[in-house]
Amino acid sequence: MADVNSIEMKNDSIILSLKISKEEYEFLKQATTDLMIIPRGSKFMNHLLTTGKLGNSNRLMLPKKILNRLDVKRMDKKVSGRIFKLEGNVYLLTRLHGKRNGIPVFGGEGDG
Repeated sequence: MADVNSIEMKNDSIILSLKISKEEYEFLKQATTDLMIIPRGSKFMNHLLTTGKLGNSNRLMLPKKILNRLDVKRMDKKVSGRIFKLEGNVYLLTRLHGKRNGIPVFGGEGDG
């Protein structure tokens, strides 16, 4: 996994230099914007989630107390996500609730 080489603060910007593996670099596929940097250690990944089978599918259970703590009233029905393998571990990254991509809806005069 990535290691921080240096951190530089200029005005309101933080410049972060990372050392990453070849596998991580290939995973980026030349992406240079809209990146997410998160730690993977046990201090960060500190919620135990339950997995199981329901019919012919696998499920991942998200306790209501965790969702309530994050002020998620309901999860979106269809969400984007990615399952990926990195250094022999398999990860799931998904957006449970939030901004939706799509056609913007604009209100005209007299709306609302």
